[in-house]
Amino acid sequence: MRHRGVLGGLLLPTLLLFLISTPNLPAQSPQTPDDSVVNYQMRGIVVGNVNRCGYSAYNLPPQPQVAPGSCPTCSVGIDCVDQCGVGAQTWCDLHAYNFGPLSYGEHLGPVRLPSNLDYRVRVGDQLRFVYILSREVLSDTFPLRVGDELQISSPTDESIRLGDLNQGRGAQIQPDGMLYLSLIGPVPAAGLTIPQLRRSLQEVYYEHGVRNPSIDIIPIKTNTLLEDIRSAVDNRGGIGGGQVFIDSVHPDGNLRLPKIGPICVLGMTLDEVKREVNLRYRQIVSGLEVEPILDQEAEHFVYVYGEVGTPNRYQLLGPTTVTQALAMAGGVEIGGNNRQIVIFRRAEDWRLLATRVDLRGAHLGKVPNPADEIWLRDGDLIIVPKTPVQRIDDFVRQVFTEGIYGVFPYAQIGTGFNVFVTD
Repeated sequence: MRHRGVLGGLLLPTLLLFLISTPNLPAQSPQTPDDSVVNYQMRGIVVGNVNRCGYSAYNLPPQPQVAPGSCPTCSVGIDCVDQCGVGAQTWCDLHAYNFGPLSYGEHLGPVRLPSNLDYRVRVGDQLRFVYILSREVLSDTFPLRVGDELQISSPTDESIRLGDLNQGRGAQIQPDGMLYLSLIGPVPAAGLTIPQLRRSLQEVYYEHGVRNPSIDIIPIKTNTLLEDIRSAVDNRGGIGGGQVFIDSVHPDGNLRLPKIGPICVLGMTLDEVKREVNLRYRQIVSGLEVEPILDQEAEHFVYVYGEVGTPNRYQLLGPTTVTQALAMAGGVEIGGNNRQIVIFRRAEDWRLLATRVDLRGAHLGKVPNPADEIWLRDGDLIIVPKTPVQRIDDFVRQVFTEGIYGVFPYAQIGTGFNVFVTD
């Protein structure tokens, strides 16, 4: 009897040889793009770039200076500007460098450049609006509103008298915008200025038999809408105090303020928000100024996934590099490939951008100035893949430990599995 085995003992060595022979491609360095690629990369939405502090790399903010003492600086270091554009720096480039200008242990660091040149409002930002009486003379005339109270009289006819300035009570414009006069009835008043209302009343009284109706109007209580708005935002008896209104930018990019409704503020600076809000209020009320204050920024997150200690979402509380984000995630695990860390990012128009960085030299302390240690921004996704050795190990475990070789021992399969039996 002759046995012919279909699955021979050479299966395992063949698979291992194939996997090991797969080339391990290193992280490719970016090539110099041509003009068309550069132009494409420069496309996008241009955001604000106003540096209100006036600082730049050539105009740094004042730093704390300490006079040198009797003990000279003995530390050494490497500065990235020493060989910028010349070549990669190594630890052989160490030179005398003052790593501790404040020898008593100052830990706050230097006065840095602004992390954002011109902040623009985004969804989730919480704004606090402070309502202030401007005491500003906007115009010599102002329209009358519902609720305003007036004293109306005539020096030529004592029968024409409504309201009393001395008692602080006047004829009130009713919710329908009318001013009701005895023996005459309703007269439109809301929306008119005082000179316009005076002419209108003189015509009405003249039509009702008053030959010389010299009407005199004295405002007793005006701009009542201003008081209504101030009452709506009055928090002097509550949490926070003052005449303020707090709202967050909604997912549609709008804010909702008393009496003026929704305002789209997405992408605006605080100065632009202030101008827009005050213009809206000025259309309906006088003597009011609103000052917006950024109470709380929307939360910023990065996502770390792959071969790290704790894959999760992490909040950005300040400028953060890739290695700092990996440290928040518990570091790169054994079997993680920190030579090909992938970073996905969304551009302003939501198109997907991707890059790959090599931080192995920096993590091993071999590269003093890693060029791939880039800054992250909100929404970035960091993926730490597995090393080729770890992928082989996973394959072996899945196939030979948990797969078919776990069901049929290797000794049986290696000596031949009887599929065809011939005499």
